Amino acid sequence: MKKRYLSILAPAAFALMVTGCGKAADTATTAESSSVQNESQSEVSKESKTDIGNENYVYAKISIPYADYYYGEINNVEPEADPEKLTAKLDAPDAAADIRSDGNYDAVSSVTNKKVEKFTTAVSEVVGDGSIISGVKDVNIAISKSLYEDAKKAIEEKKESTNPLLTFVAEIKETTDQTPAEYKVLNSDGTFSKTVGNTVKNNLESTITTTSNYGNYEIDIKDLEVEVDNVQGVVIETKEGKKYGMEHLENIWLSPAELAFAAAPFTENHGNAQAYIRYQDLPGQTISKITYLLKDADDIEVDTDLFCKLLAPENYSIKGDESANYTKDGSQIKFEITSDDTKYSIGRIVSKKKDVDIANVKEDNGTLNLPKELVPGKYQFIFTNDKYADLSFTAVINSNLNAEQFHFENNALKLDENEAGLTVKDYISAITYAKVNDTEYKGGKGRKFGKVAFNEDGSINLDAKYSSDGKDEPVFADAGTYTVVLKADGYPDLTVEVTK
Repeated sequence: MKKRYLSILAPAAFALMVTGCGKAADTATTAESSSVQNESQSEVSKESKTDIGNENYVYAKISIPYADYYYGEINNVEPEADPEKLTAKLDAPDAAADIRSDGNYDAVSSVTNKKVEKFTTAVSEVVGDGSIISGVKDVNIAISKSLYEDAKKAIEEKKESTNPLLTFVAEIKETTDQTPAEYKVLNSDGTFSKTVGNTVKNNLESTITTTSNYGNYEIDIKDLEVEVDNVQGVVIETKEGKKYGMEHLENIWLSPAELAFAAAPFTENHGNAQAYIRYQDLPGQTISKITYLLKDADDIEVDTDLFCKLLAPENYSIKGDESANYTKDGSQIKFEITSDDTKYSIGRIVSKKKDVDIANVKEDNGTLNLPKELVPGKYQFIFTNDKYADLSFTAVINSNLNAEQFHFENNALKLDENEAGLTVKDYISAITYAKVNDTEYKGGKGRKFGKVAFNEDGSINLDAKYSSDGKDEPVFADAGTYTVVLKADGYPDLTVEVTK
């Protein structure tokens, strides 16, 4: 049976187009990146796309579901010829129907609602404690004048369509003859063309890793100067000739230079199940280009050479010590890898979302000998090879200190001399969580708390503040006494009283 699209008005019309809500990651920013895959000097050039002109067109802004937004991009759909003669093809099939299903280009849902409204270019909705993002907001579109008039007449006559043409025309509230910087053309069969406009090429360093909390793959583009408020979408293209669109929150993060996606069932650490079906065939391909589709501006294209390693077979695994004790000479971690005939070796070590120097790490028959520079804390040990996805485990290196060895006087933290040679500076840099009276600092703010709230000598910075959305948030705003709870991996929890 063909699906019939009713010619109803905009608020409900957009809802008709959202036929499934896939789970998605609450994508907090991470700095886990792999070895450099593409690096060159930063140069900028412009590549113009064909501008169809405005003689036979009117322009408008509407919201578009992800499936329809990306259909033209991944299939290289062009604007139709002879725009002055176009009429509505009400019986044309819904071309994007196959990619509307769960795990393809359906809606993104999250178990949290704390970040969704920050994606201002996305159509979003807070639902209880969760949220849904269903498409792209305020997209510039062009439609031939003859097609527009014919479609409006069909709406007035209450006709139906097997494709979403009339739904999109009903979304149009205001038109203009002014050609925008970039736009999509609405064709007579209800499809949108790929974006028409200019593309700026940026030659930037890009990296990819298969060790991420938010998908099977994570990409980082160094020095990309793009604000999330301007990003309507991202398209990745492979040497094999395929294109894939990305969605806000699930793949495109608040820091747009970081992208993540899954190619197999994957649940990230906030409990969201990643949509993966549209990326299932990416393992084994090489990403050669990433294009950022920007609102009312030239798009940005980055050439890359990022090989998507094959996902590790189910029988591949790694297990290692959950903890080890630190000494002034370093520490040891034992591990065991199961992997047929594929050789894995230590490739990266990550602490507090950042790579640490592994130049002096020695691998010896199932044992990692760590230098003293890897001070107490939580570490992710990542083993790599050239063909399959990385294997990793996490361990805590313990300080063996107790709370009685720490002292807090005159708003300064002191640490007794100890056999391991650890200092208060080591402790401050290891802080991952703090609670100041009733205010919690966790996640990124928790990892930065030591640097923000303490000076290097252990004294409190009473002027400490975080900057968020252009505003300063003081840690110790008013005069008085503050109860501060501190947590650091590998160290005892501490509670101190700060006076301002």
